[in-house]
Amino acid sequence: MARVVPQLTEGQHRALQSKSRAESQVYDVCQSLWDDTTLVLFSLPWIKVGAFGSPRDGETDFVIFDQSRGMLTIEVKGGGIECDQRTDQWYSTDRHQNRHAIKNPFKQATTEKYALREFLREQPNWTRLSQKPTIGHAVLLPDVDDTTKLIGPDRPTEIIGGRNELENLAQWIDSVFRYWAGGTNPLVGVGQQGLAVLDRLFCQSIKVRPLLATILREEETERIQLTEEQGRLLRGLGRRHRALVSGGAGTGKTLLATEKTRQLATAGNRTLLVCYNRPLADHLQHCTSDLENADVMSFHQLCSWFVKRAKAEIGRDFFADAYTTNPDANRYDVHFPHALALATDHISDRYDAIVVDEAQDFGEEFWLPIELLLRDPDASTLFIFYDHNQAIYNRKSTFPINDEPFLLTRNCRNTRHIHDAAYRFYEGEQTEPPSIDGDAIAVLPGPSRSSQSKKFHAHLVDLIEREGVSPESIAVLVPSLGHQEFYDELEGLPLPRGASWAVEEYGVERGIRVDTVSRFKGLEASVIYLLGADTFDPKRDGKDLYVTISRAKSRMLLVGNEELCENLLNPILDTPSD
Repeated sequence: MARVVPQLTEGQHRALQSKSRAESQVYDVCQSLWDDTTLVLFSLPWIKVGAFGSPRDGETDFVIFDQSRGMLTIEVKGGGIECDQRTDQWYSTDRHQNRHAIKNPFKQATTEKYALREFLREQPNWTRLSQKPTIGHAVLLPDVDDTTKLIGPDRPTEIIGGRNELENLAQWIDSVFRYWAGGTNPLVGVGQQGLAVLDRLFCQSIKVRPLLATILREEETERIQLTEEQGRLLRGLGRRHRALVSGGAGTGKTLLATEKTRQLATAGNRTLLVCYNRPLADHLQHCTSDLENADVMSFHQLCSWFVKRAKAEIGRDFFADAYTTNPDANRYDVHFPHALALATDHISDRYDAIVVDEAQDFGEEFWLPIELLLRDPDASTLFIFYDHNQAIYNRKSTFPINDEPFLLTRNCRNTRHIHDAAYRFYEGEQTEPPSIDGDAIAVLPGPSRSSQSKKFHAHLVDLIEREGVSPESIAVLVPSLGHQEFYDELEGLPLPRGASWAVEEYGVERGIRVDTVSRFKGLEASVIYLLGADTFDPKRDGKDLYVTISRAKSRMLLVGNEELCENLLNPILDTPSD
């Protein structure tokens, strides 16, 4: 049987029968004739630009492409046919003898033939064919018995078919081809190569996807930033002076901490928003840059600021005092908070409210100076936001609030695929997945660091150049151990469209953020690449993987040895046993 395109569904076929019984009859006959060396296109639309530059559209009822005979356009008209030759006005008559004005079917068939020929001539693969096929047109009137009355100078009997010709369609089509070939001249078909070109032009499935940049924008629009649950929690916090807020990655803790800081500062309270990570502090400073009554910084920035002020005012170095008191202790975990506590005895500045984000990273020694910075130990406000699963620094700490925490239970940052992957490593209250499915976590594999780098670089360049993704929405994370080697390698890779590597920097225009897994904690990006993913072990590094994967809002890509990356993903993708 011939290949007829499109293949109509049962419903589409019923609709065609209701619309045009004649076309339906021809379609059914074509389905049963010839073999796969004949391609029949039904209801082929086209647009042609006229001599004066105005486009006009049309539709060809049937086009027959034959490997050994050529190309034929066929206009099909049902019912009876009338023509007033003085005005060239044509009519069709239905079974109730009602007349309907129609276009000249022979001119239609001719126009369709040349429009299709011009389209094919614009296709490079078609023009490269060695043979120029026979091209013709015809008119088929399935309801007409006597077609001789239609014969005219532009309507030779050889190209007019009626009821009898429909019943012997294969024989009639062959005779029409021979007419257009010139009688005794040999027929020239489209050939096997021509059929292959036509298949690519008219028969292949078409899938045109939007740019990834567009998809990311749509996901960001759909992504919930302040859920109803979070709104209720904010209103509840407004009636309290102290509160704990706990939630998994993506539940909006940082968003709420920032919004609560804004509310407190706007209400006239001198407010401190403090976190552990410096990159997160830089981000929070950017988000609150318009606030006049708020200080935003990392904990160690806070310590340095107060100690330097104390040294300037009284000439005493409390960092040196803290070291002298406990020289074997850790500088950042013990000396810094101890020095801050000493400085508060000499610096009178206090805060009406303190908001702590990512509090799971605060050590036990951090909380005394935090409380000392409150204006009134009993009445001043202290809000603590935390996720115990993200305590990657393994510090044991008791929060200075004994109340039960408010729980955030809905992920409003990630896609479902990223949520499912990250939350395999989560322990705690069940967190609802987001509504956006997104794409599965992808692997960019390579047997060596060099091949991995090439594949990653090509993918990243394509993301910016062809997919339109802004560099600022991309982050590249690397393992903390050996991070400088990754940094050096990245800085040698060129970037398109004015993009640059923003190594351990925040807010660089057209900068792709590059940082370690631990430093990036608390931040997020639409697209994240994890270089050196094969250095992570899902059993040993589950907490790091939870933090890293959950940073990606929309797309997550692992770069590393293929086998090791697959091993990394297996515990993520496998369904846990009961």
